[in-house]
Amino acid sequence: MDLPKGFDLDLALELACLSNDAYSQYDAYKEKKVWAGPEGYKLEITFQAMYESQHVPLGFVVSKGDNIYVSWRGTSSVEEWVEDVKFEQIRCSYLPGHIDVELGFYQLYATGQSGSSPQNIVLNFLKEKQIKGTLYITGHSLGSALSVLNTLDIAKNTNLSNLALYTFAGPRVGSPEFTSIYNSAISDSWRVVNLNDEVPNLPLKDSLGNDYRHVNKEFDITFGGECPWEWGDNHSLTNYINQLHKLKKHIMIKSAILT
Repeated sequence: MDLPKGFDLDLALELACLSNDAYSQYDAYKEKKVWAGPEGYKLEITFQAMYESQHVPLGFVVSKGDNIYVSWRGTSSVEEWVEDVKFEQIRCSYLPGHIDVELGFYQLYATGQSGSSPQNIVLNFLKEKQIKGTLYITGHSLGSALSVLNTLDIAKNTNLSNLALYTFAGPRVGSPEFTSIYNSAISDSWRVVNLNDEVPNLPLKDSLGNDYRHVNKEFDITFGGECPWEWGDNHSLTNYINQLHKLKKHIMIKSAILT
C-alpha cells in the first residue's frame, strides 16, 4: 500500500497515541488520581466540559520542542457515541453568516461557565502562546468532531496558520457550506477511517433534512468485520493504532525488499 501524498504515518501514530492519552486523562479523573500528562511532552493546560452539572476532562494541550499539540477526548464505543449525539444543526457562531454544524458537537465545544468553555480555554491559550513550530490537533470519535470545530476556529480567529489535523474514527461535523469553508482554510487535514467503522457514516441528515459532509482528506484502513457485534471493536482507538502499526511494518518490509 502506497501512502497518499502529504500523509505522515509516523505523525498519525503519534497523534493517535495522544488521542488515546485523552482517555487516560479521563480514567485518572474517574479514579480520583493525579494525571501528569503524556510521557515525553510538557503539559500546558487541560480543559473540561460540562456534563451532568460537573466539569469533566475533555482534553489537553501539550508541547514538545517548538510544537504544540491539542488532543480532544471522544467516546469509546458506538453505543455511547450514538446516545450522546444530537443530530440537529445549529449556527456556528465563530463563522460569519449562517453556517451550520451538528448541535451536540457544537454545544460541547462552546458551552461553559464564566467563559470557561473548552473553546475559550484553548483559543485563549493559543493567542497568548508564541508558537514557533506546528500546531497539531487530534481526536478520536467525538473528539474528532470537536477537533474539526477547533481547527477551523483557530484558522479563522487567531493569527496561527501552521496547522495540521489528524483524526480517527470521526463523524461528519457540519453542513456542505461548513465543509467547503473548512477545506478552503485547512490544507493539512486527514481523517483516518476504518471502512468497517459505522461512526464515520454518521450523521446523515437532521430531522429537517439538512445534510452533512465530511471534511478533507480521508485515509482508509480496514480491520474487523461488518457484523453489528463487531461495531465496538471496529471503532476502538486501540485497534486503529494497532492497524497503523501493522501498516508501518508492512511498508518497512516492502521497502527493505525493494532495496
